[in-house]
Amino acid sequence: MPTYDFKCEECGHGFEKNLAMGATFDGKCPKCESGKVHKVFTTAGVLGSSGGGGFPGGGMPPPSCPTGGCGGGMCGLG
Repeated sequence: MPTYDFKCEECGHGFEKNLAMGATFDGKCPKCESGKVHKVFTTAGVLGSSGGGGFPGGGMPPPSCPTGGCGGGMCGLG
């Protein structure tokens, strides 16, 4: 089950919830019990927390990479 990030509009508290794919969260903030919560869109850290992408500086492979990306950031050309 995926974990989603939520934030309360009333108190600013951020929290996570495990929800089934496509399910909506109609609950309340666990801190202030306000019903004004919204899902926070985040990016997944697929290759770790080094800034994303697995390449120096994160992101996409450098334009000089002949393969356009060598899977898992182990190319060494960047």
